[in-house]
Amino acid sequence: MSDRINQSQLSKLLIEVFQSSKKFFENLESFNFKTTYKPDNSPLTILDKKIDFYIKEELNKFRNDFSVISEESGQKKLDSEYVWIIDSIDGTKELISGSDEFTINIALIQNKLPIFGGIYQPLKDTIFLGGSDLSPVKIKGTKTLALKNQENELCNIVISKSHSSDREREFYRKVLSNFGRSKILKMGSSLKFCSICDGKADFYPRFGNINSWDIAAGHAILKAFGGNILDLDLNEISYELNKNQLIKGFYAFSSQNRLNFLREKVL
Repeated sequence: MSDRINQSQLSKLLIEVFQSSKKFFENLESFNFKTTYKPDNSPLTILDKKIDFYIKEELNKFRNDFSVISEESGQKKLDSEYVWIIDSIDGTKELISGSDEFTINIALIQNKLPIFGGIYQPLKDTIFLGGSDLSPVKIKGTKTLALKNQENELCNIVISKSHSSDREREFYRKVLSNFGRSKILKMGSSLKFCSICDGKADFYPRFGNINSWDIAAGHAILKAFGGNILDLDLNEISYELNKNQLIKGFYAFSSQNRLNFLREKVL
């Protein structure tokens, strides 16, 4: 029989990990962002590696028998029912450019499905948390706000700052033609998922490849919120831990009603 994870206890741990990781971002104006590049041409700094090591050390205090998948250090011991998926800095380009739109992402996967996620925006000191046994919350400083799905009158679409295609533009056209005054919002990193849970957007489409560590935490939080992320055929995304960590596009949406609209009016 599976162990049941205490998600309330886990949320306290992640809050501590996130808030203590803020020390890595002090004095960024004088930090030497000496950059190397990974095989996919994405940038890598010493900060990515330091935070990755720190997070894994802290999570190991919670349970040391979980498998780990990390953008910066690969895969470790993929024989556990539970797997951490970590992105120490999602949006390294944003960090290097001086933007605050980068995050730390931590997800817990059980049997290939996301059950808990945390996203931290260090320069805003803002945390998003949610899971299968934990209602989604936004924590900013000392204030905690419950995130509630309120079915927006408008239907804003959030997209990446650095990705656009003809297929995406056709998606925008179809959605916006049904919702007057709705907007397209451009945002970096996993903050796009947070913007849906914050009530600022209802859709985030992605028609290109993306890695599991970019979406797993947002996926868990979004499911707790009442939305979901499905692949481009509207099937559940499964985090296949013994394969390449590549997700070949998705639709993220805020609610079942938005999914119904997607099926009936867009696809």
